[in-house]
Amino acid sequence: MSKFPFIHTMRDWQRQTKQREALREIFLTSERPLTIANLVALAHEKHIKIGQATVYRTVNALLKIGEIKSVQIPGNDALYEKAHLNHHHHFKCEKVYDLPGCPEGIDFQKFVPKKFKLIAHDFTFYGICASCA
Repeated sequence: MSKFPFIHTMRDWQRQTKQREALREIFLTSERPLTIANLVALAHEKHIKIGQATVYRTVNALLKIGEIKSVQIPGNDALYEKAHLNHHHHFKCEKVYDLPGCPEGIDFQKFVPKKFKLIAHDFTFYGICASCA
């Protein structure tokens, strides 16, 4: 069985490589959303030689099978995180890229007009984190 417990079929991955397994492991253990550049750097820290093209192909395969999702923060590169995470929001430090999301618990329905069915929302907190302050 794969270390990534929600991979549907090995056929979804075509070729299994050391690089793809390393990227799956990075996503599995990450506590925050990651950019393509983050993924390349983290793979290199694990002494895995990998190029951006391989990272893009792997990310696209994971997106296609629904194991990760894209997180868009306006004005920034796309971030990717595990798709099975509970609903949460993101903090954007103006000096570093992104911080872990905050837990669910904000009732957004109270901010919308009566009889308006809220389907989805985007919400990002902007500021400066304690490390940068």
